[in-house]
Amino acid sequence: MDAPALLSVLDCLADGVAVVNLEHRYVYLNPAAVELLGPLQHESTGPATWLQPDESTPQDPRLMPLVRALEDRLTSTLRVFVKKASVAAGRHLSVSGAPWLDAAGKLIGAVGVYVDITRSRQGEEELTRTNAFLDNIIEHVPAMIFVKDARHLRFQRFNREGECVLGMQRAELLGKSDLDLFPQDQAQAFIARDRETLEKRQLVEIPEEPIDTRHGRRWLSTRKVPVLNRKGEPEYLLGISLDITARKQAEADLQATHLDLEQRVKERTAALQRANDELKREVNDRKLAQEALRRSEEQLRQSQKLEAIGRLAGGIAHDFNNMLSAMIGYAGLLSLSLPPDAEGQQDVKQIVQAGERAAALIRQLLAFSRKQVLQPEVLDLGKLVTGMTEMLQRLLGERVQLQVEVKDGCCVLADPTQLEQVVLNLSINARDAMPRGGHLRIKVERLASPPPTAPVAAGDWVRLTVADDGVGMSAETRSHVFEPFFTTKPRGEGTGLGAATVFGAVKQSGGEVAVVSEEGRGTTFEIYLPRVEDGEGEEPRLSAMLARQQRSATVLLVEDEAMVRAATRRILASAGLEVLEAATPGEALALVEGYPGKIDLLLTDVVLPNMNGRELAQRVERLRPGLKVLFMSGYTADAFSKEELLSPDEAFLAKPFTTDALISRIDEVLGK
Repeated sequence: MDAPALLSVLDCLADGVAVVNLEHRYVYLNPAAVELLGPLQHESTGPATWLQPDESTPQDPRLMPLVRALEDRLTSTLRVFVKKASVAAGRHLSVSGAPWLDAAGKLIGAVGVYVDITRSRQGEEELTRTNAFLDNIIEHVPAMIFVKDARHLRFQRFNREGECVLGMQRAELLGKSDLDLFPQDQAQAFIARDRETLEKRQLVEIPEEPIDTRHGRRWLSTRKVPVLNRKGEPEYLLGISLDITARKQAEADLQATHLDLEQRVKERTAALQRANDELKREVNDRKLAQEALRRSEEQLRQSQKLEAIGRLAGGIAHDFNNMLSAMIGYAGLLSLSLPPDAEGQQDVKQIVQAGERAAALIRQLLAFSRKQVLQPEVLDLGKLVTGMTEMLQRLLGERVQLQVEVKDGCCVLADPTQLEQVVLNLSINARDAMPRGGHLRIKVERLASPPPTAPVAAGDWVRLTVADDGVGMSAETRSHVFEPFFTTKPRGEGTGLGAATVFGAVKQSGGEVAVVSEEGRGTTFEIYLPRVEDGEGEEPRLSAMLARQQRSATVLLVEDEAMVRAATRRILASAGLEVLEAATPGEALALVEGYPGKIDLLLTDVVLPNMNGRELAQRVERLRPGLKVLFMSGYTADAFSKEELLSPDEAFLAKPFTTDALISRIDEVLGK
């Protein structure tokens, strides 16, 4: 390429091109160089046009790379700032100088290339300012910010908040990994999270992470972000951690407060529940107390009624027993006056039986008022139940079918009236438990060996079973069945004395009671009484007594009822006894003092005018030491006053009595 063509190319370049000679004077400047270097001075000395920038000297920075190329024959580059008068702001230039040699290799000058780097320099300055701005922000952010290289995970950057959190200076951290700074297990956990973040190339959040620092255990909430290069490969790891220790402590305090509050609420609730339960118990106790008071008042009224009935019954019994004693006594005497095969004997027998039935009615009245005096005797329980069958069937009605089963050899020692009352009460209760009808089974049997479930010890027993298929009883009702005044019947329809009377009567006879019942399956009462041999305690008949040798004893009879006294005197006389009689204690004492002979027995009523029978007996015994005493009365033992009350070892005969009973008792007292 010739010189004109080369100059044309150079003139078109955007970068400035200049050529200087050995004297440091420009011999060529293309348009771009003129634009970059500023105003030129024109000189017309020499064969060519010499060009020189204004105020240019060899020390001018614009010439320095070219001067070095002339002096050292080496290429050099220098960045310079050119201030142009025509331009408000100067320009930053990159000036490169290279030696210019001729064909023979002789140095003839230097070539310079001027590149305008103003914009690049401004970008660098802007980037520097931006970096400074960002550094300032990062330094003051209230969170720990760190940068690690992706390859070795060594810390490259660390801010001031990180120093505060970890208690370490940046100089201790930069260039080191977690293994150099933290315990092994903790460092491995950090590294595993870092690797996970770099492999997934996405943000990883760690909401809560404990870390041991020089300040102690701290809790951090961390975000880790991979920083990728232009190829999309991880180059750095950015981490941002917030110190949430205070929040965790606050949460712990709040949790503790919450738990404490819950505990207090629970305790308060429990206290309120206890108070509520106590209040309910108090209300229930008050209701129970009120119900108990009501029952007590009802029982008191019942007791008062029974007491009144008892008093009335006691008075009636005394009068009736005296009259019955006279009736039965005279009937007995009439029987003795007739031949054994006379037709009148049957009439007399009917009179005696009627009197005994009347006496039984009186005993039932006393049993209802619980004032009776027990008169146990040996009886066949099977025969007693069989004798009641007809009466029980009428009592039960047509809806209840009665089945009676009795066995032989079932003798017991008991008051027959009481046992009749036991059977009667249990049958009535069974009937009331079967309002729509049913079956009542009564069974009498001998038990040589009671079953294990029986409430009695081994021995010879008689069992009376009364079973129904009625409504039955609950466990609660069953536990109260023998309590006095307890009843499940509607108010006004039951006294609550039936089962209690049964229990008391059986216990008085030396027996036991068991009850088996279930709701909807009926009830079974089992009465256990000690068995005795047939004939034990059998009273001798009067005919047998009269066959004995005549008695020679003298009896002082004291009785204020004339009819009873007369009948008793005749019975005693018919038995061969000598009788002294008196209507009052005064008459009796006068007889004792005036009678010259021996008096063997004092037969006296307990209740007498002016002086009771016990006081009379004591005074007579003082006059007649060794005298035997037999008390009698139409009153019950409960009706006696404290002074009249007899001791268990004192002989007593209840009115009305038969001829046989009177003579037998006298023989027993006299020791005949």
